[in-house]
Amino acid sequence: MIIAVFRSRVAKEHGGEFERRYAEMSALVEAIPGYGSHERFSSPNGEDVLIVEFLTREAFDAWDKHPEHKKAKMLGKDYIFESYGVKVGEVFERHTKPEVKL
Repeated sequence: MIIAVFRSRVAKEHGGEFERRYAEMSALVEAIPGYGSHERFSSPNGEDVLIVEFLTREAFDAWDKHPEHKKAKMLGKDYIFESYGVKVGEVFERHTKPEVKL
């Protein structure tokens, strides 16, 4: 399993565009074979955190190279985000209660 953690602050004047693109990207990533899940959290201090799980490295790579995702990343870097940080890693241990089968 691969997990990506994306922390960001959206420029206030581009909040509407971010929300539209987030909805578009959510629909696209869910269609990737090997996609697991994603969840978005918002902090009172204005930071968003997105956690995305992929069941395989191939699924993550497909998403990372997806043309629409690449375009959205470019726009985010250019002007949508005031700041952002991404961490991607392989999950080598996992525990759940109740037990969740993948």
